[in-house]
Parts: sequence; C-alpha cells; structure tokens
Amino acid sequence: MTYQLPELIPGHRADLHAPIESMPASQLLGLRVIGFAPGISMIEMSIRPEITVDGRTVQGGLVGTLADYAAVSAATSSMPEGWLSATTGFEVHNLAAAIGSRLVAVGRTIKVSKSSGVASADVFAQQGEVVIHVATALATCRLFQVK
Repeated sequence: MTYQLPELIPGHRADLHAPIESMPASQLLGLRVIGFAPGISMIEMSIRPEITVDGRTVQGGLVGTLADYAAVSAATSSMPEGWLSATTGFEVHNLAAAIGSRLVAVGRTIKVSKSSGVASADVFAQQGEVVIHVATALATCRLFQVK
C-alpha cells in the first residue's frame, strides 16, 4: 500500500510554527514543523540514539508524542490565525518498529467546533526511499482564541 502525503500550503498558519518548535519538549525531541494546510499538519522528528530503546528503535511513547503534536496541530490549523489548542486526550496504536533516519507524522482533522477538536495522525518511519507506517493515533483537544 502506498501512502500519498497531503499537499501543504506555504504560509498557512505560519503562526503555529514557533509555539510548537519553541516548546522545551519539542526541542528535546528535535521536532520540526514541515507545514500546514487547513485541517492538515506535517511534523518530523529525526531519529537519534537518545530517543531510542536500543540505539535505533524510537521508544513507543515518543512516537505517540509526535502523533499527538501532529493530530492536535491539524485541528488547530482548521481554525483562523490566533487560535491555539491543548491536548485533552489521545490514543496511539504502534504498528511497527520506528526505525530509520526520521519519523514524519501527518495529522488530519476529523471535526472541530469553537471549543474542541478531534483529529487523527499517522506516523511513518523513513530510511532512504523506504517508508513504513509505524503508528496511528486519535486525539482530542480544547481550542481557544488568544487574540
């Protein structure tokens, strides 16, 4: 099965990059926002020995953390600029070992209202041209306007 990465829109919700990447937890994990489209996010994490269980396999909870960031930021990207979010819950299912050079998480909005959102995320491990679907997640969040 081939997975088609979604189209991102340059500049869409550019205000979300800094809040995500500047969080101490994001910096510790080395998260980098690839971009957004309405209801879609893409975030990557380089695989480094410090985040693995054996020097090459990313610990499952950290894969879930990446999925959480992608899902919740996808829901947030559905809202106008000036809206942020906070995770209220998430569930992750690890499907395969997260081995490679990087993980890419694609978040997709399922439903948002003015106060909450539900979104999913798929996480892929990439090593060269090989891409493996390693996890899928469902997350809920509280949405709030800051401006």
